[in-house]
Amino acid sequence: MMTPLLFLLLPLVTSHRHTPYGSKAPYDMVAGNILDFEFPCKPVSLFSVHRHGTRNIGKKIVQRIDLLVGALQTKFMSEGVPHDNLKWILDFGHRHKPNKDLILEGYNQLHGQGKRFSQPFSDLLSDTSQVFVGTSFKGRCKSSALSFLHGVYGSDFRVSNHSEILKTKDVRRDCDGMCQVYEPLTAEKSESNKPRVLFEHEQNKLLRYYKECRNYVEKESDKKTWQQEPSKYLNSNRMTTLAKKMSTRLGVELTSHDVVTLHILCALEVGAPRLMTNSRFCSLFQDDELYITAFYLDMMRYSGKMISEAVNSSCVLLQDGLKFLQHNRGANLKFAHTETIFPLLEHIRYLTEPMTATRDLYDREFFGDITPLGGNFFMVAMECPGSSERIVQTFLNEKPIEFPGCDSPCKLDTIVKMFPEGKCDFQGICEKKEFDFNDYLSQEVLVISGLVIVVFEVVRRRCLS
Repeated sequence: MMTPLLFLLLPLVTSHRHTPYGSKAPYDMVAGNILDFEFPCKPVSLFSVHRHGTRNIGKKIVQRIDLLVGALQTKFMSEGVPHDNLKWILDFGHRHKPNKDLILEGYNQLHGQGKRFSQPFSDLLSDTSQVFVGTSFKGRCKSSALSFLHGVYGSDFRVSNHSEILKTKDVRRDCDGMCQVYEPLTAEKSESNKPRVLFEHEQNKLLRYYKECRNYVEKESDKKTWQQEPSKYLNSNRMTTLAKKMSTRLGVELTSHDVVTLHILCALEVGAPRLMTNSRFCSLFQDDELYITAFYLDMMRYSGKMISEAVNSSCVLLQDGLKFLQHNRGANLKFAHTETIFPLLEHIRYLTEPMTATRDLYDREFFGDITPLGGNFFMVAMECPGSSERIVQTFLNEKPIEFPGCDSPCKLDTIVKMFPEGKCDFQGICEKKEFDFNDYLSQEVLVISGLVIVVFEVVRRRCLS
């Protein structure tokens, strides 16, 4: 007879500053509010990089959770539910579509950001000829950008790729039924008086720089190497002990991998509860147990992004932002991915420490919610009365942060000197071949063989003569 699971009736309580939901954390759980910040001088230029908002999950995650939930439901239906507090699992279902498109929650996150940004940066955003939007080719990023613009301008804008008005088919995705809310994408004459925003919706070389970096792609594909630490942690005493506890609670034999899947279900439950019918997966975890599985998920999510080529190649994005802040008035708005923002934070040395399997659960440099769904990193250049020198205030998720190695705010010229354009050698970072002993040996053998042939031929000729 199993002990009654009274803990299932209690909410998860934690006193930690960070959430255990990692990169799936909803934006409003971890973000600040730009409206709470008082700028010491007049903002004149803005460079921002936004992660797309909450989206549907991908096919692999759908298969993973359906497999585990299906096994639980089958066992409970055939053998009975071990305790009444677990009956909800029999009725659980989700309505996530396996397409990774932006959903209503994501629209609200970016729309809200746009509304807030429109207040302190009204002078930068009001002249749409000075507003430049760039996104990766992914639909969720395009839709996030449109959500943000809708928060800034309402329906009073159009988007164009230089001279051409973008049509619906160029940027529209499912958006959970919300596309029509921010769909000012028409070339009809009645729309011609609406201001036009430059919208480059396939800025992949800049916003998916890591995918353009051959050396990074090769190293990232070698998952056995960079996943060593996460794999070690998955099989550690922390995880196997938790798996045994969860197995006892559910009356089902669970692996560490299964417990991680339960954590993912909990994060989905928090991020988009309306799509999770009869879901109480978070209640399966006691006290701070979610932080145990969160540690593994954070390692898996970010270890591959700490590969040096990913970090160093992000210089192209930083240089794009610094040039804009130096020479322009207005706003340079980018919409992309965790993989875009996280290496950039490492590049400027806001983050420096890799995660290892032996680190403390809570005493670590960062948690996965550092780049939540809808997260952002932005820099605001200001001009003060009586000075033509621009100073910069940096923000992460609408919270002011110090630019590493500089005051806050920091002189723009100081940051430019810290990260000179000449040291951003994307070709050298991404295309230069590392020393390969076998290749070197092969070349040496060829040279020596050639010399032997030449010497032999000289000796042969002398003998003949």
